[in-house]
Amino acid sequence: MKRIGITVALLFCMGTVSLFAQAYKVVEKSDKKAPVWYESAESGYIVASAETGSMEEARQQCLESVKRQIIQAVAQNVEFSDSHTVKQTSGNGDRITEFVDQYMAEGSTRAASLPFIKGISLSKVDGSYWEKRRDKKSGKITYAYAIRYPFPESEHKALVRQFEEQDRAMEDLIKRMEEHISDISSVEEIDQCITKMRPAVEYFFDKTRREWAEGVVQNYRKLPTFITAEGKSDGKDAYIVSLFIKGKKITTAAMPKLTSNCASQLKAVPCGEDILITYNSEDCLEDEENFVELTFKMPGKSLKHKFYFQVK
Repeated sequence: MKRIGITVALLFCMGTVSLFAQAYKVVEKSDKKAPVWYESAESGYIVASAETGSMEEARQQCLESVKRQIIQAVAQNVEFSDSHTVKQTSGNGDRITEFVDQYMAEGSTRAASLPFIKGISLSKVDGSYWEKRRDKKSGKITYAYAIRYPFPESEHKALVRQFEEQDRAMEDLIKRMEEHISDISSVEEIDQCITKMRPAVEYFFDKTRREWAEGVVQNYRKLPTFITAEGKSDGKDAYIVSLFIKGKKITTAAMPKLTSNCASQLKAVPCGEDILITYNSEDCLEDEENFVELTFKMPGKSLKHKFYFQVK
């Protein structure tokens, strides 16, 4: 693993000066003079600005800009893990680009899932300034808004650590599920494991790990196709059936649906790791092919098992 030592420019002042350039007439403003902080780089703060048709929209755009800048600041200092079993096809620099592109492009939805982004709000703003403007040529009214958001180095480092912990946790989760697939002990566990992996699949921002996680999920989805049923008679009007996945016995909490050409009082109950089927064959004829058919509901499929019995 290699730490990416990139100095992050926390103050996003590009375009701010031009934003307040005099191609317009200021109709109204929050202070007599614009604050000096939007024109100068100040350690420990993020400055964001926006100009739109409404003040509220401009304010929200400033907040989104702060989120994007913090995401970028964190991403450029994260120690990305390369410990998973899939061979990486890109270096850390490429992964940072993927990270920033993904989260900046989907800022309000995907970035919102990051814990350190959820705490960003306008209530933490350290300073703000706005102007109501009228364009000198068109007469169009717009609102320019700027905010000064505290982002000290201590918080920056804490967010990097928090992100790295989450990143490792998501990767470790998929690794555990990948190893656990051969230890599945019940039909229900298949869907449970898929559900456990969903947060990691949604989290991974780089193509390599997302495809890896999706592949592990897909392997779990294929498991029902390997489930088979085997059974044997257990005396008069009784039958024991067992489920197997790739030769290993598994259980299920869901009892099968039972049908028969002649038997009545069909019943299925758990019997240890097996299922006991009982029935009444009084109405069955000796010269017919008498049977009971079991239908198991599996994730994404149905499994049928039919057994025949003789009447004497």
